[in-house]
Amino acid sequence: MMTVEVFTRPGTFTAAERERLGQALLTGLMAEDGAPEAVLAKARALTNVLVHEPAAWVTNGEEPRYLVRLTVPGSWNTKDFGAHMIPRITEAIAATEADAGRLYREPHCQVQIVGLKEHAVGTLGHVTTATDITRLMTDDYRASGAQAHAAPGTAIDPVCGMAVDLATATLTLEHDGTLYAFCAPVCRKVFSEELAAG
Repeated sequence: MMTVEVFTRPGTFTAAERERLGQALLTGLMAEDGAPEAVLAKARALTNVLVHEPAAWVTNGEEPRYLVRLTVPGSWNTKDFGAHMIPRITEAIAATEADAGRLYREPHCQVQIVGLKEHAVGTLGHVTTATDITRLMTDDYRASGAQAHAAPGTAIDPVCGMAVDLATATLTLEHDGTLYAFCAPVCRKVFSEELAAG
């Protein structure tokens, strides 16, 4: 579950432009080469994008400014996550500008990633952990029985279906003589917990 809030000066966008920006962020942030569509669709369903125009915005200069707050479970908030998401957010917003390069020359698009502590997120009427969220996003894919083909030198994460490069994989687990590789610690945790429960 992820929340993307974009704050911009009043009058920067029309209602239709705010809607287009929200859609561009939703699809741009939830697009991953090699990810199964079932997982991406569920991730989009669990993501909320809000575009705000506060009544007052006080800063020097008159040009449009953007403050983006991305709120995610704390365990997602890593250096790699930020390095992946900040360029995508900036790119989606820059595409709305007449001068798409402006946000790369001037610090007028600032992104803040806020990681919530475990047990500080909830849905379905109860606390939802990062592991629970991963299960929600991947249940349809795992229930489908879809088996992606692993290219030579890769393995398919059995939880989310992402291809993992075996040469650089740091998250693995061997079970019954098979080596499994995972794209993220939470996928490995889901897999281990389900093995233990099974």
